[in-house]
Amino acid sequence: MLNLHFALAHGLLWPTLSGLSTRGWLLVLAALFVGGLVKGVVSIGVPLVAIPLLTGLLSVKQVVLLLSLPIILGNIPQALEGGKTGAALKSIALLVIGAVLGIALGVKILFAIPAHFAVGLAGTILIIAALALLFAPKFSLPKKSAGLTGLLAGFVSGLMEGVSAIPGPLLATYLIATGATGKRFTKEIALVLVISIAVLIAVFGQSGHASRGDLVISALAALPVIAGILAGRPLRDALPPKLFRAVVLLFIMAAAVQMLVRAGFLHGL
Repeated sequence: MLNLHFALAHGLLWPTLSGLSTRGWLLVLAALFVGGLVKGVVSIGVPLVAIPLLTGLLSVKQVVLLLSLPIILGNIPQALEGGKTGAALKSIALLVIGAVLGIALGVKILFAIPAHFAVGLAGTILIIAALALLFAPKFSLPKKSAGLTGLLAGFVSGLMEGVSAIPGPLLATYLIATGATGKRFTKEIALVLVISIAVLIAVFGQSGHASRGDLVISALAALPVIAGILAGRPLRDALPPKLFRAVVLLFIMAAAVQMLVRAGFLHGL
């Protein structure tokens, strides 16, 4: 018990979370639940919704760490679904390697930049991701160029993920361009996310920016996310998915603009 208290007190998350008011705690739980709810309805990633809601209370670095285990735990079942995981990994090996390298660098950048700049950078990535998902560009890649393109796409996606916990639409766009659909698409993107976020946690820990207490808090954060996902699934057929998706993405962009304002990125405009 004393060891856990020490880990919490010397971690990245608890010193800030313990100082929040009841309203602050409710806002954190609501942000996690809403992130899960939207994922349950239209499969938009939890970080896209949760980050603009959470960065008013926590730093980007804290939000990235808080969301790490909910992302992993939410994607493990999909990563293992249907078996043949080794074959799936082999087919996206360069994409995974690129993502791992990118996320390791992205986390190092996140540690090095000022907090306000991290908010602005995360807001910029949010806007780019929301616009790309809104317009959903589609193209196909020939097999000859898919490998090296995957390495680059993985690296850029990992870089974005390391700085903001948002892997970016590039990951999904690349997989679709290689012909991945349905269960294959779901499995491959889940594998990349599980592996890359595991690397993110390792870099946080190795750099002394995360404790065992932080991992406990991050694991507990998965509970409201899962509750939101379960609550959202019955709404899939009740709500017009395209309209709901568009409204959510527009909300994300508006919230991201507010992040840019808070960071001073739009000062003088």
